[in-house]
Amino acid sequence: MKRYSTFTIILFIILLIFYSNVQARDRCQDYIQDIRQYSVQYLGYQYPYWYSVGCMIAESNCRADILSFDGGIGLFQLTPRVGVVAEISKYIPVDPYNAQSSIRAYSFYISRIKDVKLKQEQITFRKYKIRPASFTRYCGTNLADIYKFYNGGYWFVYESSRKKTGTYVCENREMFKYCVRGGTYTDKNHTKWLSFCEVNYSYPEKIYKYAQPYKKGMKDGIQYWYTDQPKPKPKQKESDIHNIFNYIFPIK
Repeated sequence: MKRYSTFTIILFIILLIFYSNVQARDRCQDYIQDIRQYSVQYLGYQYPYWYSVGCMIAESNCRADILSFDGGIGLFQLTPRVGVVAEISKYIPVDPYNAQSSIRAYSFYISRIKDVKLKQEQITFRKYKIRPASFTRYCGTNLADIYKFYNGGYWFVYESSRKKTGTYVCENREMFKYCVRGGTYTDKNHTKWLSFCEVNYSYPEKIYKYAQPYKKGMKDGIQYWYTDQPKPKPKQKESDIHNIFNYIFPIK
C-alpha cells in the first residue's frame, strides 16, 4: 500500500478547501442578478445588496437544494417550523425550494424586519415587554441588527436593554455581554456545546466578512455597524436613471 507524506496530505486538504471556496463563489454568482433585482424592489436603491450575498453564503454556501437539521430550506434557510414561510406567504407566494422564490421571499422578509418589526412601539416577547422602536431610535437603523433579527428574532432587543443605566447597549459585542440565552449539545456524547449567544452575535460578523468580495468598491447606502454618530444617508436623485441602471446591470 502506497504511503503519503504528511506534507502531501496537508497540501491536498488545502487544495480541496480552496477548490470548494471557488466552487461556492461560482455558485453565488449565479444568484446575484436576482438578489440585486429584489433588493431594489423591496429594500430600495440604497440597500447594499452585497450583504444579502453574504447572508446567502452564511446560510447555505449558495446551495439552493440544502436542507438543514433544524428545518431551514434553500438559499436563505427559510424555516416553516418557526412560521417565517407562513408569515411571508400572507403577502407573496413563496417556495423555499425554488432559488428565485427564496431570494424574493428573503428580500421581502428583510424589509419586514427593517420597516415593521423593528419599528413596533411595544410587544411582549416571551415573558418580556420590549420596545423595538425605542431601541431603533436610540441605536439607529443598522444592518447588523437586522441580521441578528433574521437569525435569532427579538432576543437582542431585550438583551440590549439589560444594562442598568436605563439606556440601550448598541454595539454588537457589548450587547453580547448581556446575552441570557443558553445553548445545546450538537453531538450524542454531549461534548460539543453550541452557544446560542455566540451563534447570534457572530452572525452579522460572518455576513460582513463574506460580503466584502462582492462590494467591489461601492459604498454602503445603509450603515452596517453601530457608531456613536451615525453617518447621514446619501442623497438620492430620483431622476438619476443612469445610476440605477448601472446598479442593477453593472459593467463587468
